[in-house]
Amino acid sequence: MVIGCAGSGKSTLARRLAGRTGLPLVERDGLGVEGSPGYLSAVAEMAARPCWILDGAPYYADELVYSAADTVVFLDYPKVLVLWRVLWRTAKVEVLRRPAGAHRPQGLSALRDPEHPIRWAWISHADRHREGLALMARPGLAQTQILRFTRPEMARRWLRQLTYA
Repeated sequence: MVIGCAGSGKSTLARRLAGRTGLPLVERDGLGVEGSPGYLSAVAEMAARPCWILDGAPYYADELVYSAADTVVFLDYPKVLVLWRVLWRTAKVEVLRRPAGAHRPQGLSALRDPEHPIRWAWISHADRHREGLALMARPGLAQTQILRFTRPEMARRWLRQLTYA
């Protein structure tokens, strides 16, 4: 599972990880409306499978997914880097008028959207940092490998060294 703030590179790392390991990639944003019965059912179905990579934190199904995960990758990058990435992605999405994951072209209406990735990264960065640190301290996850990367190079190095049996 790959977790982190909006703009931290969760989707990019999850895709690369899936390509490297051959494990199926599950995009949280594709599971439906968070907390809905359909979402919870899709999350339970995924967690019951022996192998998967989840792109994003399993909101509303934390216990189920974290207990099934053998590895959690926590992208805990500096706020300035995350904001730069979100600004760059927004510029590409708006100029090219093509979506990137859950990020859709919105034009000027984006300035009023409280959930736009730029605004969301700004206001949620500290919360995601605290959530990741709390996850690392959870006694029930002692058997889960939790990797905290504070710089993109750490994640790239780990991915290069990864072998999958």
